[in-house]
Amino acid sequence: MRKNILITIILSLFFTGTSFALTVGGPADMTVPEASFSSKARAVRDTLDSYEAAVNVKAGFDVEFISKKELEAAPADDTNIKIEGQNVNVKFSMNYSDVLEPYVKIGTSNLRVKWEQHDQNIVVEAQPGLVLGGGLKAKLWEFAGTGIKLTVDGQYKDTQLDFDKAKIGGSTSTASATSETFNIKEWQVSLLASKKFIFPMGIQDCYTVPYMGITYSDSDVKVEFTQSTTGLLYSTYNASNKNPIGLVLGCDIIPSLLDWYLISVELRLINETAFTISGTMKF
Repeated sequence: MRKNILITIILSLFFTGTSFALTVGGPADMTVPEASFSSKARAVRDTLDSYEAAVNVKAGFDVEFISKKELEAAPADDTNIKIEGQNVNVKFSMNYSDVLEPYVKIGTSNLRVKWEQHDQNIVVEAQPGLVLGGGLKAKLWEFAGTGIKLTVDGQYKDTQLDFDKAKIGGSTSTASATSETFNIKEWQVSLLASKKFIFPMGIQDCYTVPYMGITYSDSDVKVEFTQSTTGLLYSTYNASNKNPIGLVLGCDIIPSLLDWYLISVELRLINETAFTISGTMKF
């Protein structure tokens, strides 16, 4: 009888062992399965991100508000030349290993040019027309330990707008104008310093990239017309920038580290007063 009871207890312990002991498992449990849901997904994502960092295509849209850009011309009686208005552009770029990024811009403008000539205040307004541009952005240096990057950007833009109307001497009526021209050619080189700041917010970590720098730019602004009633020519005579050196301040804002788009704001001062807001997405 005692023998049967002992056998029963041993069998009970054997079949209910999971209730009394911690399962150890075989030694192979440490290496298999070799694949992992999270690790595999992360590896795929990291591999794709690495490839996308090498070569990727981006598209952007920006709206620029110019409140004042001062110019100067050779004739002494051509003074106080200013440009104001808005530019709207679509930008396509291709990034190579975060080192080189060539780009093209296509858009339109709504601009006004003001100046004084023949003792008269002249205002010329343009109709929307074609704006073509392009440039190259390149990383020059990254300071180890600080995360600060130096970037150079060079670009050129050709603005061919349709002549809308011209006003002379503060008149509210349009002057009788013939032989109208409204063409602007611009080039600019910028040296920028930037740094990335990450704001930890769990899975929705976001980051910003503030930047600042100096620009060196020039323009060739040819806006002119002939007043048919007097035969006088009113022209900016290929006016150029009054001050070629400017200051640029901006910030890129990425809502999440996993997002494929960003929002940018930029302010340009000294040689012009202009503000730009833009958005960019990566394909």
